[in-house]
Amino acid sequence: MNRKAILKKMARDCIPTIFALCFTGMYSVVDGLFIGHAVGDDGLAAVNLAWPIPAVITALGIGIGIGGSVLYSRCMGSKEEEEASAIFHVTITSLFLFGALISVLFLVAGPSLLSLLGAQGKVYRYAWEYASVIAGGAVFQVLGAGLVPVLRNRHRAFEAMAAMITGMAVNVTLNYILMFRVKIGIRGAAIGTVAAQCVVMAIALFCLYGKEKLKFQISFKAGQVWRILKTGIPGFGLSIGPSVVLIFTNYRCAGFGGDTAVACYAVISYVVFPVQSMLTGVGDGIQPLVSYYHGAGREDICRFIQRAARICLILLGVGFCLLVTAAAPAIPGIFGMSGEAGKMFVPGMRLSAVAFLFMGNAKLNVSYMNATMCVRQAMGLVYSELFFISPILLFVIPLFSGLSGVWISLPVTQAVMLLVCFAIRRAGKTRM
Repeated sequence: MNRKAILKKMARDCIPTIFALCFTGMYSVVDGLFIGHAVGDDGLAAVNLAWPIPAVITALGIGIGIGGSVLYSRCMGSKEEEEASAIFHVTITSLFLFGALISVLFLVAGPSLLSLLGAQGKVYRYAWEYASVIAGGAVFQVLGAGLVPVLRNRHRAFEAMAAMITGMAVNVTLNYILMFRVKIGIRGAAIGTVAAQCVVMAIALFCLYGKEKLKFQISFKAGQVWRILKTGIPGFGLSIGPSVVLIFTNYRCAGFGGDTAVACYAVISYVVFPVQSMLTGVGDGIQPLVSYYHGAGREDICRFIQRAARICLILLGVGFCLLVTAAAPAIPGIFGMSGEAGKMFVPGMRLSAVAFLFMGNAKLNVSYMNATMCVRQAMGLVYSELFFISPILLFVIPLFSGLSGVWISLPVTQAVMLLVCFAIRRAGKTRM
């Protein structure tokens, strides 16, 4: 094993992926910045309540893209190039089809879903103005999100990063023009997000069908679609996870601090989401290499890549925790928060930032399992966190410490997930 060569390949894939996922997480931050100043606390609360809709749309694209990409790289590693090509075409077709279906679903069910999530009055009106535009452009967002892992697994991580940076520039520009010049309110933020993903989609398609001169094929084979969806379920869960936690946390915030606490958590999430995306980016970045070498039967290289990724994530976690803790007092003014919400924010942000110490390695375990085709174990970790461990801790801890317990729940959840993974490794139930 040439360790220096492997580390160079990791850097080639991981560094652009970390930045690309950072920009993915920054979409919500940009929307929050502009909405906070243009609309105020009601706008922040509205987007926070509506966020599960764009999150599901994006997660669907990421899940399909990762599912197809894991299978593609594994086939390339095992020299099954014809099968890899077939999976590629089915993945692209699936992104188009499921993007159109999710658009129709949310346009029909969106209003009822927002009411179920707790949106009322002015907050409901703002939330639907935002969500209706997002739902209408869902196909572009699914494609934009799903094509990024496809590019990475075709050794185009730099192009994927460039597409995300360009999309972010479009988002910022349109948000400013539409919200502060044209003054169409919260809809401007949604239009900016959809337009940005259109740009990401266009760049990705150009790289695939322009630069590589691939021939576009519509291919929908039920067996391959099922394999892609099944392999992508953990990736979908990793992507949707923050928004599922957001729903439960919003509910607990409303119970302990009303709309002010919900608005406060909106800004906390604007900080947590990009950092979480970057930490997750290490796992996503090593996925093409791990899938390839797993397909080639080189488990020794896979384990070396995982160890190197763990060290990187420990350093990143400590750095982000210290940075956010120090910067917390300055953040409320940046987002235009009211005085009461601002006072509530600083301790909440500092407690939440402790999660960065554990979060990256907890997510890496899932990405590694998925990349090595341990899909069931990966699913178990992802969905036990979302629907069992996180809700229980969010319910129990605040009973003893009030709103502070809501903030503490995030780092405690991530620490528990690390302990669960450690127990699985010790029991020898999966390859780690």
